[in-house]
Amino acid sequence: MPNYFTTWGSIRMSELTAREKIFGVSPDSFLWCMHCERAYPKAQVRIDHRWGLEMCHYKDCDGDAVLDAWDWSRYRDGRQSLPEEPETGVTYPLYD
Repeated sequence: MPNYFTTWGSIRMSELTAREKIFGVSPDSFLWCMHCERAYPKAQVRIDHRWGLEMCHYKDCDGDAVLDAWDWSRYRDGRQSLPEEPETGVTYPLYD
């Protein structure tokens, strides 16, 4: 079975993601996925080339990077003990 997912190495400044087209450009450089509860650099979303969807960075997650991802600052709001810049691969639960 072919692998339809790839990772963006980087996003050119003139290129807006689908998330940015819908919600506007955020100064955050990380997104938090509500499916796998991990954070990742927003420039590293996966693209499902079958449907053209932007997906969570992690290959074992089926979260959509548009509707299932939050800006890191939004997730961190009220959780000031969390780092300003999250570690990739670390699980940050929504509920303690």
